[in-house]
Order: sequence, then structure tokens, then C-alpha cells
Amino acid sequence: MKVFIGGSVREQIDNKYKEEAKKLADIIVKANCDVICCASKWGEVGIVYNELIQKYPERVHTAVPKAHLKYKDTEITKKTVITNTINERTDYVLKNSDICIFLPGGIGSIYEIMSSIETKRANEHNSKLIIVNLFGYYDDLIKMLDKVFEEDFADKKDRENYVIVDNIEDIKKYIKKEE
Repeated sequence: MKVFIGGSVREQIDNKYKEEAKKLADIIVKANCDVICCASKWGEVGIVYNELIQKYPERVHTAVPKAHLKYKDTEITKKTVITNTINERTDYVLKNSDICIFLPGGIGSIYEIMSSIETKRANEHNSKLIIVNLFGYYDDLIKMLDKVFEEDFADKKDRENYVIVDNIEDIKKYIKKEE
């Protein structure tokens, strides 16, 4: 099973988010899943990346748009796919992941969430989409999405294209252990 991890790559985030990322890394390690993520050593994504690259480097796949190669913390490995654009990177991870887990993050994470929901609605991929609403981080985004469905700007059946969880432990039921 391949799991995409989206979320913050900023080191300045509150430690409570980093602690939750450590729990997620542990779940992924125990389930023997492959991971697709950006190639950053920082933030929530960096915690998962660093944990897995140390223990199971063969299970870590990264996808990096050319625009992000300028960042000094970007690590390129044998399993790195470099895309021309951020859109191509997002398409790549969606089409090559069984599950997409979105931890709290910034503009890029919100873009990935919205893009993944829309492209799943359009049947461009069949990845399970999980929005992790740690500490109520995505409450306003969730309210906005709920309003879209309540006011009939989207078919209510499309609400089934993603799952919202409030803690890392709830992710376990969506990750199948690989033997």
C-alpha cells in the first residue's frame, strides 16, 4: 500500500503537530506501507520522511516539482520523481497512492486537498482521501466544504469522496498492513 503524506514542511509549526506526525510515522512503519511525499526534512512531512528514510529507505518515494528544487532542504534520492509543475506533482501522487493523508498545512496542503477532492469527483483517481483535522485546524475549511453541499453547489454524494478524522489513531482503520 502506498500512502501519500501531505502537510506542513515548515519547522516553525507548534510542536503539538510534530508530535502527531511522529505517531503517524509509527503507524506507517508498523503497517509496512510505502510512502510518497515531498523531499523535505522539515515540519510534519519531514518527521514522517526522516523516520522512514532512516529505517526503510526502499519504502520512501518522493515527488518534487522543479520549482522546489531551489530549496536547500530538498533531498533527491533514487526514488525521486521530478515534475515540471506543482500540478503534475499533485497528479503524480494522486495516481500513485492508495491513500492520501492530509495533515494540517499551508497553502500547498489546502491546494492538494481541494485538487484531490475535485479530481476524485472527476474519476481521475481512486485514492482514499483523509483530512486530518488535528486540534480543529481544518474546522473552517470543513465548514466551507459543508456549505458547498448544503447550498447545492455540489452533489451531496461527492461528500463521500473524502473522510475527516480528528486524530491520528483513527487513520489506522484505513491503512492495511502489508506483509
